[in-house]
Amino acid sequence: MRFFTTLVFTLLITISSFSQTNREDIKKEAQAYYDFMTAMNLDGVLDYMHPKMFDMASREQMKAGMEQMFNSPQMKIEFILNDVTSVSDAIEETGITYAVVYYDSKMRMTFLTEKDKPVEEQKSYLDMMESTMVAQFGSENVTADAETMSLVIDNNSTMFAIKDPQYDGWKFLANEKNMAAFVNSIVPEIVRTTLLEKK
Repeated sequence: MRFFTTLVFTLLITISSFSQTNREDIKKEAQAYYDFMTAMNLDGVLDYMHPKMFDMASREQMKAGMEQMFNSPQMKIEFILNDVTSVSDAIEETGITYAVVYYDSKMRMTFLTEKDKPVEEQKSYLDMMESTMVAQFGSENVTADAETMSLVIDNNSTMFAIKDPQYDGWKFLANEKNMAAFVNSIVPEIVRTTLLEKK
């Protein structure tokens, strides 16, 4: 009986240590991913994306699309903040390890082509863009600045960290409503419900 108790205790310590190590590794890798995002290092960002993303568009196409978006003459997008706040316990399902990463993000969108227009046109455009962003992120997370013709958007959200033996290291997948079908095809329902309900 004493041997059995010792064995269980040792196993629990091992599992706890494994969980803690996983959590620290994921947090470090997720923060590296977000640091690449803040610095606009697109190759670094793409290296951390789940490879299944490239089934929808090739890596080259995705990079070109991101470059076009971030270097648009119409609008400047910059990340003010990308911080990992916490990481869930990791769980394994059919040989693949999953966890949820919670993060705070702050992004500024500046509408460059509107700056030289009459004030009324600027206001109308900014109001329209603000209502569009509010519909997606909520009014409490969107701040308009008429002087700089910009919106600042706070996004406190989650993403999945996935370690699949067929890929190198941890890969990340945004847990966004507009990507639900794609996320559901990669992350099993039992994993999604277990991890997201633990918070």
